[in-house]
Amino acid sequence: MFSKDSIPFGILTGFAIPFVVYAILLIINDFIYHQEMIQVGQETFFQFSEKLLGTVAICANIIPFQFFKKNYRDYSMRGIIFPTLFYVGYWVYTYYSQLGF
Repeated sequence: MFSKDSIPFGILTGFAIPFVVYAILLIINDFIYHQEMIQVGQETFFQFSEKLLGTVAICANIIPFQFFKKNYRDYSMRGIIFPTLFYVGYWVYTYYSQLGF
């Protein structure tokens, strides 16, 4: 079921990569936020929004997609598309009011 070139493997990869990247980016963002050398008085000088972190995490699916493309794993490429579209839909649903439409 989870061979190296299968749609379920691509789906699993497509769900796991953005989840892990988002968690790592949140940890880095919290680390930067709590460093006193970046804070000026009471105001934080440098912090990323969750909307940007989510966008970068979704775009992280490009890396395994290109890897599968280079190695001719077409079914895995197709599998990555489904979770990516799910994440994009969830992102739009969550931040629709902030998009200005």
